[in-house]
Amino acid sequence: MTLFIHVPRDATPETLRHMCLDYNWDDGFAFPQAIADHPNCDLAVALELFWLSNAISIYLGEVSNGAYNEDWRCFCSSITQRILSGHYVQGATSFQVPLTKVQIYKYRKLGVPSLLLGGSWSV
Repeated sequence: MTLFIHVPRDATPETLRHMCLDYNWDDGFAFPQAIADHPNCDLAVALELFWLSNAISIYLGEVSNGAYNEDWRCFCSSITQRILSGHYVQGATSFQVPLTKVQIYKYRKLGVPSLLLGGSWSV
């Protein structure tokens, strides 16, 4: 089954954020990739995609490679690399990391960059 993937050209970062929150992640990664590739995708939207896709599991090496999860691994690796390389700029939208203070502390101890944990700019 091929899904028609369309992200409006004039979508704002807030619209992109709502689109990724409303998306059924069981439908694959073409649509989240289209959001990540959109010129208005800012850092907050990219972080939302990172956490919604559970890319932290790939970043920490907690998942073994397999044909069944190749699309997921590729998306997670791509979004993580883009975030860490500065591909996405901080925009008007904000992101609140979906973690407790204890979880953030544990991830920091594991060496997860603060940028993936919401950095200092989250509200």
